[in-house]
Amino acid sequence: MKKMPWGIITGICAMFVFFLTAGVVGVYILLDGIAAQTNTEAAFFGEWYQILMFVFDIVFVLGLVGSLTMYILKEKTGSEEVSV
Repeated sequence: MKKMPWGIITGICAMFVFFLTAGVVGVYILLDGIAAQTNTEAAFFGEWYQILMFVFDIVFVLGLVGSLTMYILKEKTGSEEVSV
């Protein structure tokens, strides 16, 4: 893990987490509004793309936590290499 840009990876994961979470919530609100107009019900995991977005959201949350941990360890030790 020599000279990995953990700060950049953390930032990228944070952006994906933010936008995927906003997308999951936004799609649910949109589908719930459509369902209310057509007298049906909307489920949180009703469509395949909602499940896919949620799975990617969880993957990027785990990546965010892992890269943030590595960034903190790298900055705390003050070296370029962190032994895991």
